[in-house]
Amino acid sequence: MTAETGKTARFGSNLILGFLVSALTVLTATANYMAFQAGNTASGHEAEGDRLLALSNTEYIRATQFIIVDYTMFDGFYINLDVNDEAADYYAANFSDELQASLDRDSAFDDQYNDDMYAESDQTFDEAFASFDKANAEGEREAGFQLSMLIAGVGLAFSAYASLLNEKNLLRFVFALISFLLLAFSAWQFLGVFVA
Repeated sequence: MTAETGKTARFGSNLILGFLVSALTVLTATANYMAFQAGNTASGHEAEGDRLLALSNTEYIRATQFIIVDYTMFDGFYINLDVNDEAADYYAANFSDELQASLDRDSAFDDQYNDDMYAESDQTFDEAFASFDKANAEGEREAGFQLSMLIAGVGLAFSAYASLLNEKNLLRFVFALISFLLLAFSAWQFLGVFVA
């Protein structure tokens, strides 16, 4: 037995392969758990985004209905102005605060009026897409953990197969080396996603 053969035999020893199997199994399980957690978080953000988007749509419709009421009140006011002051006063008394502020700016239904009427809807819409962005970020984390799990699983297969080979078989050393490299790459991928 040469010194070179002795080093390969030690590197492919049952102890080393046992370590590889154990480490890769733990890394695979941990990456799987973290992928599951990231997936749950992504689903939660996605559901919250859906809820907020539906609320935004509801608020948009509500604001549009109030704008229609304001247009109706303003039309009634304008038609009755200098014709029937009592009716004109009735319509003016029912202006929304936003319409009254718009008239105080000497411009009925200006851009500020629309911004004010749709402010709640716009804010909820922005919150919905912020939640969707969080869901996408968690989805990317989930994919990163799944990649780490895949790499560790392949490394686990190599180390398990190496342990079945005769100690003098060169493939045992090669598979053990591949397993070490995949362990390092999987750990690097896992940590890169975990700390990001």
